[in-house]
Amino acid sequence: MSYVAERVAPHKKVRLVDFVDVIPKSASGKILRKDLRGRPATA
Repeated sequence: MSYVAERVAPHKKVRLVDFVDVIPKSASGKILRKDLRGRPATA
């Protein structure tokens, strides 16, 4: 995160990194971004 913060504009900085075991995908194989956003953040 600090590496990216030094190289990008303030509004593009990474604020949170969350590792998941399984990425939710639709039947066609596309990543379901709405399901990733809806997950509770682990702290």
